[in-house]
Amino acid sequence: MFSDDGSCIKYNQIQCADEWTGQSLPVCIILHLFIVCYDAIPTKLLQEFASELSPVLTLLFRASLSQANVPDDWKPALVAPIFKKGDKSSPANYRPISFTSVCCKIMEHIMQSQIMQHLDEHSILSDAQHGFRKRRSCETQLLIILLDLSAALYNSEQIDAILLDFSNAFDKVPYERLGVKLCHYGIRGNILAWIRSFLSNPSQQVLVEGVKSSPAPVTSGVPQGSVLGLLLFLVYINNMPTRVKSTTRLFADDSLFYRKIKSPTDTRALQEDLNAPQEWEQTWKMEFNPSKCEVMCITRKRNPIQATYSIHGHQLATVTTGKYLGVTFAGDLSWKAHVDARTKSANSSLAFLRRNLSSCPKDQGWRNLKNVYLSTDKWF
Repeated sequence: MFSDDGSCIKYNQIQCADEWTGQSLPVCIILHLFIVCYDAIPTKLLQEFASELSPVLTLLFRASLSQANVPDDWKPALVAPIFKKGDKSSPANYRPISFTSVCCKIMEHIMQSQIMQHLDEHSILSDAQHGFRKRRSCETQLLIILLDLSAALYNSEQIDAILLDFSNAFDKVPYERLGVKLCHYGIRGNILAWIRSFLSNPSQQVLVEGVKSSPAPVTSGVPQGSVLGLLLFLVYINNMPTRVKSTTRLFADDSLFYRKIKSPTDTRALQEDLNAPQEWEQTWKMEFNPSKCEVMCITRKRNPIQATYSIHGHQLATVTTGKYLGVTFAGDLSWKAHVDARTKSANSSLAFLRRNLSSCPKDQGWRNLKNVYLSTDKWF
């Protein structure tokens, strides 16, 4: 990690993937990759001829790694905008998901597993980060948070929590600074050179209702929807929690700060902890979105300590309920708001499916209704 004074803690250079000389790519890697692809190679083809194609792909991947060169055909991406929340007419409220070459994704899986093994062996990733890591998940993150908040309520204490929102976090990662961090964490040699090639000169086309835009170059950001992009983002924001003294919880770019408030001094300390990431974002060219950041007071006190918090001079909105990792939290940790939100969403999905499946034969229609409903609605 980076220390507060900017000095570096050295890690051993990663070697494992440079030395990869396996006989052939395991068939199971191909069999489990049913991914929408950008290129003209159908995933069904890779599935049906996995045994025959494994040796060929192995030679291709070895050459790509030894030459630190990603084929140009692997770099273009189709981007599908996925709505998050807010005004549907605003492009800022859509998450871009990239569909790239399936062959490239297989290679990314190999690189990702080797890099993650290195990061785990040296305990490099922040313990606050639960996103896309083995034996960690949304559930583990939420359980830890609920334990902290419940203990504060049980002891009649107050916790002020800040729900932070990055502005287009994945799209703003600058490649040169990312390379510096990868090298600092011991990811060097052919692996670093391969990642640089993977990120160099990419292009993308937006796909909306079957219509594609003209290709456009991508000058920054890790591709969402790729295998390696998520890990690269975790590495890039890894040192942010070291600047904060309050409790920090991360799930990829979903950030939460909270602190026990026993006096106005604690509110000032929490504001100072909000100021530290602002310095970090300027250094690393990231940006918080103050209009989407929220403050919650977790307590059952009748007269809690009142405070206002700000980012970039913008006062953060104080809310009675806030959403984190799909769960709606209330200030008294009651679940009524969460249950109401999930019930409303479930009823909306059910009404939509009933309208659109009403013309199907009765037996088939209700079977499809059950399958689609259970697979699309998020109960937690």
